[in-house]
Amino acid sequence: MSDPWLKFFPTDWRADPALRMCSLAARGLWIEMIGLMHEAVPYGHLLMAGNSPTDAQLALLTGAPSDQIPDLVGELEAAGVFSRTSKGVIYSRRMTRTAKKVAIARKNGKNGGNPTFGKKTEIPPLDNQNAKGGVKAQKPEARSQIDDGGDACDADTLRGGILKAVGADPVSGLASPNGNLLGTRVDMEQVRMWRTDLGLDPETIVAVVKDTMSRKRDGPPSRFTYFDKAMQREAGRRNEPRLVPIKGGPHVSPQPSRQDMRAVAKSDALRDALDVAARYRRTSEADWV
Repeated sequence: MSDPWLKFFPTDWRADPALRMCSLAARGLWIEMIGLMHEAVPYGHLLMAGNSPTDAQLALLTGAPSDQIPDLVGELEAAGVFSRTSKGVIYSRRMTRTAKKVAIARKNGKNGGNPTFGKKTEIPPLDNQNAKGGVKAQKPEARSQIDDGGDACDADTLRGGILKAVGADPVSGLASPNGNLLGTRVDMEQVRMWRTDLGLDPETIVAVVKDTMSRKRDGPPSRFTYFDKAMQREAGRRNEPRLVPIKGGPHVSPQPSRQDMRAVAKSDALRDALDVAARYRRTSEADWV
């Protein structure tokens, strides 16, 4: 690809969960590798004159210490930032997809444009009851949904509510003043566990986040896992046993706890010991009479 410029989206770069898990040094090496892959043939592959560079060569090309290259490349690969071909060549999945799109667009441009444009498709009239499938009401679908036992919830709405509660931007997830990126896929997987494992509804989750943040003085947390203990306490409070009223009598617990059973056992043992002591005392007094 002969383009001197590279299409780069800072928001996508900062929102990539795999890349965010890597160290600053690994991310710096990756952006240098992207610059090399932009000039490589085929586009998006880490090749120099058709060959994969060695660790020493990569260190010279990127300006990184040669003894750190193996660890930094291994860190990027373990996080799934890049892929390898069957021959072991490192390549960027996004850059190769971009190259394919550009090649198709250029091919269509030489042939007069996109061949799908201008084609007429037959649309059955709305009053045609014999049309296949009939007339069905369209239900809008959310970009991402959380499945909770068949009850679908708009994950974008829940994500925005949590981000707003913690003081982050409801769209980008950036929190000020610390600049943390919240609402990533990892965070939303944690939210899904709050719903499915703890049985909390979206309104309760947002309320717990607001209550927790009202006592937090050092700004937004770095991850949604900060609210785990608060969510577990809320779930425990909702699931604790209730007193069952009995007609004509006091309220009693449906099942005694282990602590209550141990207390009853101790009282029974104490009563038996007192009975033995009393019988021994009466026997001793009779011997002295």
